[in-house]
Amino acid sequence: MPPGQNMDDYLTICRSGMWRLNYRLSPEGKRRFFDEFLPLLHDTMHTTLGEREHEAWYLVYIGTRPCGRGKGHARKLIEHVTKVADGEGTPCYLESSNASNPPIYRRFGFEVCRTIQLQRGGRNIPLDIMVREPVSQGKKRNGS
Repeated sequence: MPPGQNMDDYLTICRSGMWRLNYRLSPEGKRRFFDEFLPLLHDTMHTTLGEREHEAWYLVYIGTRPCGRGKGHARKLIEHVTKVADGEGTPCYLESSNASNPPIYRRFGFEVCRTIQLQRGGRNIPLDIMVREPVSQGKKRNGS
């Protein structure tokens, strides 16, 4: 999501297919997703970035189907977004609930700022909050 766009607006919900959740989730699932999870993500982003929240690129729901993994699709997406963000001098922000992903995101310059705990079935699931600060054109990161 580019700076200034809201992932919760109706156009994005329609284009992303998230509207289907309203029909597929149980009443409890809808309440937890729309009334608890999405506000938690919003509040965490605001707490992490503060006033820069509306300036940041938000890499939300990055994923590749198993048949498409290892082909560089996610890498190309992340490299494109970080290049644009660097040109604009803006940070990039993402959340990751998969323990194997933070080392991958670190290669692109993201750092874990904090970890929050989500509860599911009586157990905690860590959600790593990662930010990548903009890199000036004269300064390069590892491998970029």
